[in-house]
Amino acid sequence: MNDMGYNDRAALITGAGSGLGLQYAHLLAGRGAGVVVHDADADAAARAAREIEGQGGVAMALSGPLDTPEGAQSVLDAAVQRFGGIDILLHQAVARTDPSSTAKPFVDTDPDELVAGLFEGYWVTRAAWAPMRERGYGRIVLTCPLGRPIGEAMEPGNTVSNMGLFGVMNILKCEGPDHDLMVNMVAPSPTRDAVGVADLVAYLAHEACRTTGEIFTVQADGMARMFMGVNAGLFDNRLSTEAVRDHLDVILNPTTFIVPAEGGQEIQQLLLPHLR
Repeated sequence: MNDMGYNDRAALITGAGSGLGLQYAHLLAGRGAGVVVHDADADAAARAAREIEGQGGVAMALSGPLDTPEGAQSVLDAAVQRFGGIDILLHQAVARTDPSSTAKPFVDTDPDELVAGLFEGYWVTRAAWAPMRERGYGRIVLTCPLGRPIGEAMEPGNTVSNMGLFGVMNILKCEGPDHDLMVNMVAPSPTRDAVGVADLVAYLAHEACRTTGEIFTVQADGMARMFMGVNAGLFDNRLSTEAVRDHLDVILNPTTFIVPAEGGQEIQQLLLPHLR
């Protein structure tokens, strides 16, 4: 099997001063990519870039906000100026609360934090999308935790903002393939297995990846696909409230599902079984 390298590729990695982002940066740089280490903590970004360069890699450190169009574009422009273009964007959706704290109820969610978390991913993805599309190549991976470790409460604000990025991905998965742009999402599991997550992200960031619009979860030493599907459901031209009650098992039947790529397939799934 040939090794998967990233020679002549440049990657912008957000949240790369520590944690998963740092794992991504070391892995891609070790396989030949030029890496832009972005982190809100400028010292952490600089330290990570020095570590990578000390191991023979190529890296630059960047900091600055991503939650405005101007901030995200400034970061993207600096990365492009250094490497001549960006081929890979790995964005870490940042949790907005102390992971050791008790999650707030939904009604107490801070809308400013929710909007900031969503728009960091939105604006940096948008800034990278246009030049990637123009060049006819790009790989985008959004790391969006959708849960918390066992025994810890869910943080509603983080979950809402991360699912907003799921919506962004579903738009881009339709626009991207014609321009060799693949966009996927990784939902790290409560085990926080950084090695497994980094290996998966490295594949999704590689030119060999032809998969787009998918969510992956990593569980300890394994990984799996997460998806939204639609089943054959109930089709009856005499539907009533009572029919919904009496046929709920058919409506909820998980054995007849498909994963539609677009709305037309959903309509076909609902109608075709009843027209045969």
